[in-house]
Amino acid sequence: MRGADPVSNVIRFILLLFLQVFLFRQISLGYGGKELLFIFITPLFIALLPLRTPKPLVVIFAFLIGFGTDLFYETLGLHAAAATFAGYIRQFVLTILAPKDGYKVKANPDGNDLPQSWWLRYLGLMLGGYCLFYFSMEAFSPVFWKDISLKTLLTTPVSWLVSVILVSFLRPRI
Repeated sequence: MRGADPVSNVIRFILLLFLQVFLFRQISLGYGGKELLFIFITPLFIALLPLRTPKPLVVIFAFLIGFGTDLFYETLGLHAAAATFAGYIRQFVLTILAPKDGYKVKANPDGNDLPQSWWLRYLGLMLGGYCLFYFSMEAFSPVFWKDISLKTLLTTPVSWLVSVILVSFLRPRI
């Protein structure tokens, strides 16, 4: 099953949303009454969309995964906004990381068509953008820049590690 297959994308959408809502929602760590570390895997859906997916479709799919997450988290659009932002910046990230000879016509960002180091950087940038935007919208004020930075710096690498593990276990089906 390749990433361009609509059925595999629907299955991936449902699986990642299910895992986020029923497993990873239960995990949050903190200190002194503040929750500081969360695990977000829904941006993985956005990151794994085929490279040639048109930007408007990426943004729509990103909004849908974020909205689905918000329905269960009761976060009033935080995940939808962060996912939409991640879908929007995806093309920018792909441009920054583009190989010298460009992308293959039917390349997928799952590490099979591109070097593993490219995949790990790409996923890190996508998750970092998602987390930074999410925590910025959650705080909704630059006054809390320390909390925003700390949550982003703790959540991004843990979410990245969990996402890498998920992809390695589920490849090539995810």
